[in-house]
Amino acid sequence: MNKKLFKEIWGWLLHIAVAVALGLAIITFLGRLTVVNGNSMSPTLKNQNVLIIESVTPRFGTIKPGDIVVLRVPELLEGNQKYAIKRVIAKENQHVEIRDGKVFVDGIQLTENYINNEETYAEGSLYADIIVPEGCIYVLGDNRIPEKSRDSRVFGPVKEDRIVGKSWIRIFPFTEAGVVK
Repeated sequence: MNKKLFKEIWGWLLHIAVAVALGLAIITFLGRLTVVNGNSMSPTLKNQNVLIIESVTPRFGTIKPGDIVVLRVPELLEGNQKYAIKRVIAKENQHVEIRDGKVFVDGIQLTENYINNEETYAEGSLYADIIVPEGCIYVLGDNRIPEKSRDSRVFGPVKEDRIVGKSWIRIFPFTEAGVVK
């Protein structure tokens, strides 16, 4: 009887260990759920939206301008926030210039039909006219109302290895479920 009980317990422990290892592998290498905290990406993403972010593209693919990414940057954020979700505007060696309320990358004005304000301001920012350093990205929130998004206008370019994942699908609220662009 003791041997049978021991085998039963050992079997359960083995199954639990495999499930935990599989779960950690999925979270680390494939993707995870994340909840948007704040309105810096409004109108594209709103506070408390629930997203699935994928981790494959940052590891093995290419992040492109226009992608929405989750960054682990606790030292750049206020309070005890650890992650930020922002849109990639430019990559290494690209020239970003914010002037006259518009964003220019390599001299070409961006068409930004996803922002909630007609103009983007960066008065007094050290990062309003910059060439993105190697291995870095320049990110902005879609909420361009002054003081509504803490992004590269405030803290400058971010190392690309800080990308945790790329937004993929919004699953909540259900009325807005679908691929995030």
